[in-house]
Amino acid sequence: MGVAQSSHYIFTRSMLATWAGCCMLFGASLVYVGANQGWFKVKPKAPVSDNPEEALATQLMESKAARECLDNPDDWKRVPFFWLASEKLRQASLFPGTFHTPNRLGVEPLCFINRDRKRFVIILHIGKYLCGHEGIVHGGVQAALFDEITAKPAFWNSPLNVALTASLKVNYRKPAIADQLFVVRTQLKEMDGRKAVVTAQLEDNKGNVLSDAEALYITPKDNSLVPDQSAFFSKMDTAYPGRF
Repeated sequence: MGVAQSSHYIFTRSMLATWAGCCMLFGASLVYVGANQGWFKVKPKAPVSDNPEEALATQLMESKAARECLDNPDDWKRVPFFWLASEKLRQASLFPGTFHTPNRLGVEPLCFINRDRKRFVIILHIGKYLCGHEGIVHGGVQAALFDEITAKPAFWNSPLNVALTASLKVNYRKPAIADQLFVVRTQLKEMDGRKAVVTAQLEDNKGNVLSDAEALYITPKDNSLVPDQSAFFSKMDTAYPGRF
């Protein structure tokens, strides 16, 4: 009766070294050929700016909400967030003046308008100097933000592009942690003559709804206090290139 014999392979150090060298050479050759043939595509990193405002502007532009708008130019286009026509008015205003400083609104928010001109998407960074409780965006700041943003669809659709806030209701759902990106989505809910009802919600960068609001705007019968803005809004509508 025969006995099965097993085969044993003995690898010397020189054999292992030769084998390793061949593998390295093959790998290097593969990388070289692949790079020349365009097999490997590496997305270049955006340069890091030493300017805090430029760095924040880059973060806003690279956010998911901004990309969704920029990738759909038939439906969305960019318009200015700060609407004021003069530097004097800007300095005297809450958002483009008082709030537009480092650690508050460190950079002008991105603002996108839908083709129907009833919906807006705003991407912004709220800094750590706009808090009530430590590290949490002040509820009053959120209310002021809603007042500022819901005005956009109201102004764009009201007679003479003029409207004044008649009422604003805010619901606070979750704490808004400061020093991060936020998204506000707002839309015209109802338009009845001089009355405009607008809704909005504040989201974090993951899409969690932190607060929401509903506002009523009314175009005054007497436009001596707030004059006709239609010519100015025509300029606003074409401030950035777009398909509509």
